[in-house]
Amino acid sequence: MMGHGVAVLLVSAAAGYWVLTQSEHQKAGVRKLGQYLGLAIILVSMIGAACKIYSIATCYGGGMGKGMCPMTGMMGTPKGS
Repeated sequence: MMGHGVAVLLVSAAAGYWVLTQSEHQKAGVRKLGQYLGLAIILVSMIGAACKIYSIATCYGGGMGKGMCPMTGMMGTPKGS
């Protein structure tokens, strides 16, 4: 179930790439806006996906175990324990 969030973030990164490629066919002002918007969507999506993957990798059971989960601040058992 936790992988669904990563999939949504990767789909939004693809949408950002689509915005970026579509901006190439526009006039100067709209082109710059589309490029910045596309890059922002891609960056936020990739950073979010990286954080989500890190959270999944370091928090056992989504933060529902014994140890402290570093990403959510919830109690969770680290996988190495």
